[in-house]
Amino acid sequence: MPKSLCFFTMTLFLCIILSFANIAYAGNFAAEKSSLAKITAIRISSNNDKVRIVADANKEVDYESFGLSAPNRIVIDLKGAWLDPSIQKEYTVDNKNINRIRVAQFDHATVRIVVDTSLKRDAYDVFSLASGNISYRVIMDFGKSADRPDNSAVLPVKPASPVPPAVPSAVKPTVPSPTKVFTTPGIKGKKIAIDPGHGGNDSGAIGYTGRKEKDATLQIALKLKRILENAGATVIMTRTTDTSVASPTASDVDELQARCDIANKANADIFISIHNDSFTDSAANGTSTYYYGNGSSYSSQLANDLRQGIIEKVHTPDRGTKSCNFYVVKHTDMPASLIEAAFISNPAEEKLLTSDDGSEQFAEGIYNGINKFFAAIG
Repeated sequence: MPKSLCFFTMTLFLCIILSFANIAYAGNFAAEKSSLAKITAIRISSNNDKVRIVADANKEVDYESFGLSAPNRIVIDLKGAWLDPSIQKEYTVDNKNINRIRVAQFDHATVRIVVDTSLKRDAYDVFSLASGNISYRVIMDFGKSADRPDNSAVLPVKPASPVPPAVPSAVKPTVPSPTKVFTTPGIKGKKIAIDPGHGGNDSGAIGYTGRKEKDATLQIALKLKRILENAGATVIMTRTTDTSVASPTASDVDELQARCDIANKANADIFISIHNDSFTDSAANGTSTYYYGNGSSYSSQLANDLRQGIIEKVHTPDRGTKSCNFYVVKHTDMPASLIEAAFISNPAEEKLLTSDDGSEQFAEGIYNGINKFFAAIG
């Protein structure tokens, strides 16, 4: 066979294979769409130093935000979602803090919003609201004075072209009745689920000197397990080694659900997920805790007690307790909280999180918070 004909034949064969692969992927994605939230609109408003980004969806989505450097930017991932193809993919904003905003389908189940900005971690906020006429929305506020309203109306701001005006008032969700009542005070006899964040092929955040979040969270969790068991508690761990909980090839949702399943099947009294925060600015520091506002009415108290326990023991700056939509605190059946113990991207806090003495202090602080929680509601 002549070389030119051979080359043509091979090229044609490859094109056919790739075409079938694309058709198969498109078919699979089309089938999966029904289980994903659809991002129906991206709206951007700007007023003075404040910028608000609103992502409208037809149902609830999970979200995660983190910072990247070189260049500086904030990334907001909307999990379990797909982007309406008609949505504009890039925006310019007339604002001194933000130059450009980009939106794209990052993978088959993640919509990624990238904001080019040098703002620090405490100068932006990401939260979710539900509304009667819009099923769900994730709101991203940028600017020091753009503090989150407590599920109240969107701030009146001048819209940036070509997006529509600000979103109407939101309906404040109701908090359900307590899912569990503790009849005896104290830790003894309680079932406590501990979830060391990340693990296996998911390293989590990378610290200032290269230490990994997955290792720091496991170190703290194992020490917390020892302290709790010495106090008479039964401890349920989602992982005790550097491994994935579901499997190395599992989807993000399957991995997170596997952690929830362990706690739910064990009928744990409380669930605590341990994480480390990270940001492009290495000066960012402090401790924060999170809870799901529509979950157990005890969750906010648990989150508060855990935060105070850490701060009183370790003396990290107080970054507050916030409601969230994190998967593991949303899909557990008991009072649940996610801890951002400190910033692994901060040199001093990375050393504290990863040292033997520092991780012991964090474990003791979390224990003190748990003890306070059960003492108050027993």
